[in-house]
Amino acid sequence: MQIHNLKTGHNLLLFVGASLIKLSLVALLVFITLSAVSLAIWRVPHFWNLCFLLCAVSLGGWMLLYAGQLRIGGAISYGRNNVLLLYSLILAVLISAVVRFAGNQRYIAILVLGLALAAFHIAVPGMTNPSQLLRLLKDERTARDAVKS
Repeated sequence: MQIHNLKTGHNLLLFVGASLIKLSLVALLVFITLSAVSLAIWRVPHFWNLCFLLCAVSLGGWMLLYAGQLRIGGAISYGRNNVLLLYSLILAVLISAVVRFAGNQRYIAILVLGLALAAFHIAVPGMTNPSQLLRLLKDERTARDAVKS
């Protein structure tokens, strides 16, 4: 199937998905780089604000995309890489919120993240369930073993 044969909604979905993948990878690269720099110099660089914003916007985009697809389109399709990317972003937002904010702001940011994850779990049941990731990993191993034999 070629891109010019797709409907406008499918083209938009493809564009949004590709943009979110790029944004997520950049956000995780910034997170890993800042984590390594922070551990090397034993200080917290001021760039954690940018890291938190990139990771939070990326995570929010994925949450909105999946919830919108499920509620508007009726079904979503996600694989192991998507779930791993989502878990990586959740962990990156949590860690960058702890590092970026001080005092009571830290607890408010963690509370907002928890409430957003709870709302996402209700909107897209099973996506954030750890057993879903284990099932995807097991199915991948089963499929890979079946191909080998």
